[in-house]
Amino acid sequence: MKKHAFLSLPALGRMLALTTVALLALPACGDDGASDEQLQASEDQRRQLEQQVADLEAEVTRLEAQVAQQQQDSEAAQAELADITLQLDEARELLASQDWEGVYQQLTQVRAELAALRAQLAATDGRLELNAAFVFGTSPFALGQTYTTVGGDTVTFSQVRYWLSNVTLLKQDGTTTALADSYHLMEVINAQELEGTSNPVTLPASRRERVQTRAVPAGSYTGIRFSIGVDPSYNDDLSRHAGELHVLQNMASVSWMWFTSYIFTKTHGTYVTAEDTQSDFTWDTGTNANYRTVEFSFPAAVTVNSQKQLAVNLHANVEALFTSLSPRSTPSIGATQSAESATLSDGFANMFSLVSVENADR
Repeated sequence: MKKHAFLSLPALGRMLALTTVALLALPACGDDGASDEQLQASEDQRRQLEQQVADLEAEVTRLEAQVAQQQQDSEAAQAELADITLQLDEARELLASQDWEGVYQQLTQVRAELAALRAQLAATDGRLELNAAFVFGTSPFALGQTYTTVGGDTVTFSQVRYWLSNVTLLKQDGTTTALADSYHLMEVINAQELEGTSNPVTLPASRRERVQTRAVPAGSYTGIRFSIGVDPSYNDDLSRHAGELHVLQNMASVSWMWFTSYIFTKTHGTYVTAEDTQSDFTWDTGTNANYRTVEFSFPAAVTVNSQKQLAVNLHANVEALFTSLSPRSTPSIGATQSAESATLSDGFANMFSLVSVENADR
C-alpha cells in the first residue's frame, strides 16, 4: 500500500474542521446516555462516507474495464488500480472502526491518484467506429430485392463490394492522422465459390458495413477522409499485404488483359430488358485511375482518447451508382472501359452521406 501524501495547509485545516465536527457528533466513549440526535448524526456521516467509498469503487471498476481493453501500456495502469483498490479496502476498515479522520485522508489520496490516472488515460489511444450502412434511396438495401433506379431501370442485386481504404482523421490545423493497416472490404454478398484455388472453397454470405479501429491516436478531430479502392503502392504489387488485402477474396484480377490489379468495386445483379426479360449486369472497377477519395467535416470538433470513443455513421446509397449509368445500355463494365469505369467510380464516391457523429464516454 502507498504511504499517504502530506496534505497542504488548507486541506489539513478542512480535515481538522471536519474531524472536529465528527468528534462533536459522536458520543464519548462509554457514554451510555448519548442523545438520539448524536447517534443519528454519526449514522448519517457513516452513510455519507460509505457512499463516497462506493462511488470511488465504481470508478475503479469502470477504469479497470477500460484499461483491460488497452493494447499498450496497460500493466502500469492495472497496478495503479490494484493499489487504489487496496486503499479503498482500508478505507472501509477505517469506516467500520469509525475512524473518520482516517477515512477522509484515505479518500483524499484515492481521488488524487484517480485524477492522475484519468489524465494519463486521456493521453492514450482511443477508438473509431465507422459505419457505412447500405441503402437504396430511402429504402433498406438487401440482395434479391427489386429496386427502380433514377433512370427507370428495374434491378436486383447478387452482390455489392468495395474496398474502403486509407481512413484518415483531420485536425483543425490542417494536419492529419492516418490509421494504420486501413484496408477494409465492405460488402453484401451471398455465399460464393473462391476463384483461383485448386480445391473448392466457399466464401460465406456476408454483410459488412462497419469498421472498428482501436489504435486511434488521442487528439481533437474535425473531419474524416477515406478512399474507395486500393492505392497504387499496393494495387501495383499484389504480393504486398496490409489490413485485409489479399488476393483470395474474389477481389483481385490477373486476367484483365494487361492489367493486374485489385478489383476496387463489384456491383452485380440482374435488370429487366426492353423485351421484358431478365439479364445479368456486371460492373467492376479496379485500375489506379478508378481510385477515389471522400472527405467529410464533422458538425463540431470531437475528442478521441481512451475515455472518449468516436462513431461516424454514414449511408452508402447504392442508387447513386445509377445516376449516369444504365445496365440496359451498359450491362458490363471492366478494366478496358475507362470512361464507364470512371463514371462508376464517381458514383461510388458520391454514394456516401454523413448521417451523424457520436463522441460518447466509454
